[in-house]
Amino acid sequence: MHARLLLISIALATCLQSVSANSLFPEQTTVDEKNFHKLGEYRYTWRVFFNLYEAALFVPEGKTGEDVLATKTPFHLEFNYLREIDKDIILKSADQMLDRNLSDSERTQIAERVAQINQVYTTVKRGDRSSLTFLPGEGTTLRINGEPKITIEGEDFAQLYFRIWLGPEAISASLRDNLLGRA
Repeated sequence: MHARLLLISIALATCLQSVSANSLFPEQTTVDEKNFHKLGEYRYTWRVFFNLYEAALFVPEGKTGEDVLATKTPFHLEFNYLREIDKDIILKSADQMLDRNLSDSERTQIAERVAQINQVYTTVKRGDRSSLTFLPGEGTTLRINGEPKITIEGEDFAQLYFRIWLGPEAISASLRDNLLGRA
């Protein structure tokens, strides 16, 4: 019995290692002529069996997750979709996460800008990529399959909007902790 449990544990560990070894994200990337290094990545699975997307957070060399949370540094959050996800589901999920992470006054503070970014989101298909890049003084740019769709001004927007994935009540604590390099 112990030997069987040991074999299952080894097989599971090997499987988990192969998932991380087969990352779709490089160790570094360049966006808007700025170099970023991968801080962390994670495969988000809904209800145990539905792999929805992989995400990676990139920062300038030497920067930390705490720098990202304080919007004291540029950062780049990239998604690779593992299945089709309808725009309405994306927006409903984001809205629920903003409700969980923001006070009423914070929601009001960024409501108009959330409406702007929501207008340009699209249904994504398997293999599509999207990203959100924050550059201090410029804002947050949404790209879908590499094409810039909109830039939303304000460090306050970035600090509040990214709570969907990085906040205290993020869509997944494991996702948040892995992206921020805490896991």
